[in-house]
Formats: sequence, structure tokens, C-alpha cells
Amino acid sequence: MTNDKKISLLQKLLDKSASVTVESSSDPEFKSWKNLVERTLIKVFGKNSTEFEQFSALDFYYRVFIVTSSSDYTSDHLRVFRQDFKMLIASIEQYIEELAEEEPEIIKPSNEEKPLSKVFISHASADADVVEEVIEILETIGLESNQIFYTSFEGYGIDLGENFLNKIKEELSSDSLVIFILSDNFYKSPVCLCEMGATWVLAKEHIPMIIPPLDYSDIKGVIPLSQGLRINEAMKLNSLKDKIENDFSLSNSMSSSTWERKRDRIVARIEKHLTASTA
Repeated sequence: MTNDKKISLLQKLLDKSASVTVESSSDPEFKSWKNLVERTLIKVFGKNSTEFEQFSALDFYYRVFIVTSSSDYTSDHLRVFRQDFKMLIASIEQYIEELAEEEPEIIKPSNEEKPLSKVFISHASADADVVEEVIEILETIGLESNQIFYTSFEGYGIDLGENFLNKIKEELSSDSLVIFILSDNFYKSPVCLCEMGATWVLAKEHIPMIIPPLDYSDIKGVIPLSQGLRINEAMKLNSLKDKIENDFSLSNSMSSSTWERKRDRIVARIEKHLTASTA
């Protein structure tokens, strides 16, 4: 809570003290105001603070140890009430003065960007076999399955009966990375082109990944603004690994030799899929 907010809350106590016109601890208006003081001091300073402790020590009435039928402590009650009431008002005024004199807290803007949290894979369903290998790459790099949104595989995408575009809007945000798996199938699909438009607006970053025989020269639309890679380019997959680790703040203990071995196995499977699709 800022000092300005604290001062505002304390000033309200002073303003509302004017409603206390009967000098008695049993007066309803006084009880209401006292309860407000208690809640406010806890909110501003905390229940274990010196300020709240000092308030709790005030009685607003004269403590009587021996009471007889002829005793009359009216004047004593009034004296103590006035003394404690005056002391509380003075304390609140002092708290306001001290808060006003404190140096304002300067909140420095953070230059660090928020890490990405999710990868959205935009693809044609006809390319699902190849795209599953992309998921294998991402999980090998260190992403969890709940960080990957992929519409063609159960557990990663859209459940049966869900609204397609609403689900995309729900999953995508400014901390999302979109990987477009571009192919002839992608450009022939009206759904993919619709998805491309939606993700372009909602996501933070975009990477085109091309399935041969499609080539860089075949990429259409706004996608050329992003640097891309062919899906079977081993060295470019190294760059993708570095980017994912950096953007998602992953701490990966995998050695270079282990990564390269797993990467090459995946690329080999991708090559088989590509060969089978053109046979």
C-alpha cells in the first residue's frame, strides 16, 4: 500500500471523528468510529505494529477497582475519555505527518521481458505425422506437454465439441510462440489460413517451419517477416533449441552430444516421412 493511500485512510478517521459528539465510551457513534479506527490501523500498520498496540492500550473510561453503591465516577470517566480521545487524534495526526515526510518509493521499470510460456503449433491435419516429430523435438529440448498446443493430437489440442477459434483465443496470449508448419497442405486449408490470421494478432513471436518440397521462395503472406527453417535442417534445429531455452528460461543439463544424437534420430524419422509422402 502506498503512503498516499495510507494517508487517505488515516485522514478519513480524522474526518469521521467529528461524528463523535457524545463523550462516552458507550455512545454508539463513538463505538462505530472506534471500530473503524481499529480496522484502519490494522490495514495500514498491521496487527502487530506499535501503532495498533498503542491504540489497544487506550480505555476511554476510568478503570474502577472497588465499586460501591454510593460510588459515582462520572467525572473520572469523562476525564479519561477526553484524555484518550485527544491522545488518539494526536497520534493519527502524527502518523499522517510522518508518512507525508517519508521519501516516496520509486518503482523502477523492469527491462526484463516476461518469459514465454507456451508454444502453439499451427499446421495442416494432413501433416500430423511430421508435426508429431516437431513435438518430440520440443519435448527433447525441455518443454512440458502442457506448454505445447497442437490441434491434431489428443492431449495437446482441442477437445471434441470445443469451439475452434474460441479455444485458440483462450490458449494464445502475448507470452506465446507460434510455430507455423508450412506445406502445400497448409496453404490449401482454409482452416489453417484462418488460424494463421488469428495467431498473428494474438501471439508474441512466430517461426515458420517449412516442410519440403515447399521452399522459402514459396512462403506467402506476412510470414517472411520471421526467420524460419526447413523441418529437416539439423543446424537450424540447434538454433531453435537455443531460442526455446532462452525464451522459456529453461535450464537444460543435456550435453551437446546427447542433444545431437536425439536430434539426428528425429531428423532421420522426418526424412522417412517426407520420402513416403512423395513416393
